[in-house]
Amino acid sequence: MKEAIHHRAVDYILKTEGDQATFAAVRKAVDELDREMEMDDQLAKARTQLQAALPILQNDFLHDVLHGDMQSNSKIQQQLDEMDIDLRTDAPILLAAGKIDEWPSPNASDKMLLLYAVQNIAEEYFAPGLKLHSVTYEKGKIAWLLQLAQYDPDVEIEEGLRRAVRFATGTAEQIQQTCHSLLKVKLSLAIAGEFRDWTDIPDGFERLQRALRRSFGPGKELLLIDDRGIPAASAVPVIEAQLKKIQKKIVRLEQHLESGQELEYRQALSELMSDEALLHEPELRLTAFYQLLSMTMTALSNEGILMTSLESTSLEVLLAQPFNASWEETIARFAEIGESIFRARERLDDQHGRMLIQRIKSYIEDNLSGDLSLTRIGEVVSLNPTYLSRLYKKLTGDGLSDTIMSARLLEAKRQLKETNDKVQEIASRVGFESPAYFNRFFKKAVDMTPQEYRDSTRK
Repeated sequence: MKEAIHHRAVDYILKTEGDQATFAAVRKAVDELDREMEMDDQLAKARTQLQAALPILQNDFLHDVLHGDMQSNSKIQQQLDEMDIDLRTDAPILLAAGKIDEWPSPNASDKMLLLYAVQNIAEEYFAPGLKLHSVTYEKGKIAWLLQLAQYDPDVEIEEGLRRAVRFATGTAEQIQQTCHSLLKVKLSLAIAGEFRDWTDIPDGFERLQRALRRSFGPGKELLLIDDRGIPAASAVPVIEAQLKKIQKKIVRLEQHLESGQELEYRQALSELMSDEALLHEPELRLTAFYQLLSMTMTALSNEGILMTSLESTSLEVLLAQPFNASWEETIARFAEIGESIFRARERLDDQHGRMLIQRIKSYIEDNLSGDLSLTRIGEVVSLNPTYLSRLYKKLTGDGLSDTIMSARLLEAKRQLKETNDKVQEIASRVGFESPAYFNRFFKKAVDMTPQEYRDSTRK
């Protein structure tokens, strides 16, 4: 026994125990092996799915890096390693950004393929001296993070970095021309003028973004070789930097509204109400107001209550708020409208829940002798069987199997009372293959046999 415990055996058998104990122990071991094999299968599937999703995860992660949504370099490096991204936070980064000005095809799938092809072309041209990773964002826009293929922080390589910048800027035109000739894609590119530390990536990315937003002449196939002429974020009017912060808050607010997080929605509104920039900058406040209004009107439309809300005093007052009320009053109005959206969603959820339950019960009543498995009912209402079971219990307080048996019992009682059909025929019609089991079930539920129940209803 000590040996079994030491080696973490599934079970052990004493010499004095008989065959039954042996069979039980073997069965337990087999079950444990089955569970382990199933777990291994699930882990293998998870690894396969993770590998398939890895490009998306990499893109999302580097998108956050570009926008400054990450913290320390050590944490970034840890995630770079976990996501198999061959970049180092102890080595400087050269940034590049591009946008497709004109597509040869309006088809969405064609655009995806073309965007992928542009990334491949850029990788082929940059690859000889640089390692890189690309990030797609917005519509038809790509950013590249480039590093020296070989980098030693203990060696003076300033000249190597300058050569890499010259190589990248010289290569940009070849990338642009190849995309035009092979893909018929008009591509604008902006290449940073110097390598940057990782902490400077958001600022450098913003520089390139602003560079691409500027147009010269026709505004297509721009080739901007240096970002030093573009003012740093700190030199941009303060209101632009403040607006970016406000926009992030509004995006979070929209997420809370969409996901039904009412408490978080109210807290986010409170943050906006007390934001110093919004309190003291009329232009910024007006911009934020119309973004909030757009978000709110979209939510009202999605819930199907926009037209009725337009007739309400609350929304009517809100539409005039930028000019007739304080910022605190404006936010209070948005809070009121938000509450109406949450209440409307609750009513709609309740209505959908009641309709779902009615549909399930109708199907059960119409198919008492048919397939009433969880899988089949799930197919009927287009829900995963496991989720359906949990949802039904949550909405009704009863298990789905209990509802099925109650429906069978109710119909059996009706037929016993109103017809002279044989008990076994009634049992079969309400879904019992075995008359004996039907008799036991009925006796347990009603405290009478089916025949006794029939006789009691006809006295």
